[in-house]
Parts: sequence; structure tokens; C-alpha cells
Amino acid sequence: MNAFEKVIGYEKEKDELMQLCDIVKNSQKYRNLGVALPRGVLLHGVPGVGKTLMATALVEEMSRKSFICRKDKSNSAFVDSIRNTFVAAKENAPSVVFLDDLDKFASDEDICNPEELIAVQSGIDAVKGFEVFIVATANDISDLPRSLLRAGRFDRIIEIGTPNLQEAAKIIRYYLKDKKVANDVNPESVARMLEGNSCAVLESVLNDAGIYAGYRNEAQIHKEDIVRAVLRNVFQADEWVNDTSIEMKEEAAFHEAGHATVALSFAPEGVGLISVRPCKSDVRGIIQLFQDKNYFGSYERMKERVIAILAGKAAVEIKFGRLDVGASSDIDRASGIVERFIKSYAISGFDLFYPRSRSSLISENQNDRIVAERSSMLTRFYERAKEILVKNWDFVEKLAAALVEKDTLEFEEVSTLYKNYVA
Repeated sequence: MNAFEKVIGYEKEKDELMQLCDIVKNSQKYRNLGVALPRGVLLHGVPGVGKTLMATALVEEMSRKSFICRKDKSNSAFVDSIRNTFVAAKENAPSVVFLDDLDKFASDEDICNPEELIAVQSGIDAVKGFEVFIVATANDISDLPRSLLRAGRFDRIIEIGTPNLQEAAKIIRYYLKDKKVANDVNPESVARMLEGNSCAVLESVLNDAGIYAGYRNEAQIHKEDIVRAVLRNVFQADEWVNDTSIEMKEEAAFHEAGHATVALSFAPEGVGLISVRPCKSDVRGIIQLFQDKNYFGSYERMKERVIAILAGKAAVEIKFGRLDVGASSDIDRASGIVERFIKSYAISGFDLFYPRSRSSLISENQNDRIVAERSSMLTRFYERAKEILVKNWDFVEKLAAALVEKDTLEFEEVSTLYKNYVA
């Protein structure tokens, strides 16, 4: 069995790692081509995406003697351990040194060149010319010395992101294969509810769903158990909304229905979950909007997201004729995206183009113009949200009524309601 078969999804990343394996195991054919062999690879990304699993698979597949270094000792003893690891790897070449959680090695983050990272850099340099390959993982590489990250030390730096929709569905199937699952559980729908989350979160949610099922004395895990686990683990939502007045619940339902209606008008499968349960990040409710893989490369997708974000406020004000005081976080989020349009993407001209690195150079006059342009753009997007809602108000009412009745709707329920509406 290939060691990489333990890693579900991530085909592009696995292919690059298998290429490194081939270079290490069949180095002569690359030398015959005059190729300088890579000396190390660094995998980085948010916690829980499987970096250590991939790195372990890489080390295993290389079939070399390996030496693992993790921060598990006091400061001075750990520096000695780093040095000893590289000495042992050199003496036992061909070998692999695995530096797990490299960004946690430094004991004092305020020091520009911490002793632990100096020891790593010196160790890598000391094994140059020997058959010692370096594999490292890190959550955040922004604070690592640039000298450590340069080619010749880490020739390949690979970012491991959260799984995309197809990968998440594969991972969910894998985690469910040894569990007793009811027929109403659809891995693709679960993946949409968990869009943007790490593999570790997927595993934790599915395990919690099993706990809920067991507590209810069920023989199988049902969709409602998974929905409940998603609400709790991902959104830190309240378990109950029984204390919420019907008026507040109805207002929350129209707010979330507003978001969903506009999002669905742009992408008919764009909503993974809606709930009127208050959560840690938003007292109004919850909506999981699916982010298109081309989102950050498309102004249109980002603009549609802003319109959908503002639609919660618009729906409440259309329905009840009063200010939606629960929309402040939405306005703040929409404002941040629009400001990025102006300052980073030059949507309003190059004279207002100010990337983050130059923000301190903005004059008072230019800042006033940016504020005015941001306000104008937000107003236009808000009016567009209202137009879409008015055009689809029957659906807003149906969706809000379903939310008042059920508290939470997952992807298949929302999708069915919308398909019936547009049919």
C-alpha cells in the first residue's frame, strides 16, 4: 500500500510529494539530467488540515532512516536536541529529518533570530552535501526567518488548505465508513454544511453526531444529529431557542431568509445551512454560504457576496418597516470587502489604490474620498439586494416560515424549497 493512500483527497499536493519521493529514491536519473536535488520541503497551513499526516506519509514512502524533532523539552535541552538530531541524521545518511510544528520551536517570539531556529538553520547547512532530506510542518510561516525559508534550505514550500467540496465529501465518507449511518445522511450535503473547515473539524463533527445519536438511544446516526453537531462545533450555536420570543424568532428568520434568497439567486446551490439559533459570532442567526472556488479571482463573485450579506438587513426592513439593529456585523463585513475593492483592486481608479503596505500614507483628503466612495458603493449594493428580494418575496416568506417552524434548514431542504419555487 502506498503511504499516501492514507491521505484522503489533496491529489495535487500528494502528486508534488510523490515527485519528491521519486527524486529521493531515484536520484541518479535526475543527476544524469544535471538537476540539483531539492534538500527540503515545508508544509504549512491552518491547524487540522492534515500536514503532519502528509509529512509522515512522505517520510514513510521515502524508506529512509528518519529522525523526528518536536518541541517537547525545555529551551536549552531542546536546542541541544535539535543539534543532536542533525548530527545523527548526518551519521546515518541517507536519512530524513522531520521537524514537526517548526513555528512552535522558538521559546521567545519577540527575538528576531531565536536560538532554536538558528540551530535548525545551522543543522540544515551542516548536512549539505550529505543525503539528508528535511521535511517540516508549520501552521504559520509568517514569523519564520526569511533566511530559513530560502531555496537551498526549503526548496519546496507547499500550502495545505482546507479541503474543497469534493475532497470534504470524500473525507466525510471515509470518517463515516465505520459508523452506522441512516439513509438520510448525504456526504455531499454534509460537506456543504462544513464548507471551509479543516479535516479535524469534519472528524470532530461526525463523532459528536454519533454521541448525540447514542444519547437519543438511536441505532443509527441521522441527519439531525449531524446538523446539531455542526451548529455546536462550527458555530457555537445555542442548543435551544425556546426562550426566544416569536417576534424575535420571526425577525431572525426574515433576516436569514434575506441572505439566502439573494445568495440562491446568484448560485442555486450556494446555501449549505440556515438557522435562527443565536451563535457566538452573530446573535441574529446562522447562514453558511458556499464560496465558489473562483471567489478570490472574480470581482463579480465578491460583489454578489456583498449584496447577499446586505440582504439580511434589507429583508427585515422590507418586512417590518424598521431598522435591523442586528445587522451591524453584516454591514462591517460588507464594508471591509468594499474597501478592499477600492484600495486594493482599484475599482474606483488608481488614485484611490492603496494596498495594505501603503495604508499609512493615505492623506486626510484621500481617506475622505475613500469613505465617500465606499458609502456610495454600499448603497448601490444594498439597493440591488432590495430589488432581488422584492422580485422573489414569495420565496422569502416561504423560507422564513420554514425557519420559524423548524429553527434550522440544511442544504437539501433549502435546495428543494428553491427548486420548487423556480420550477
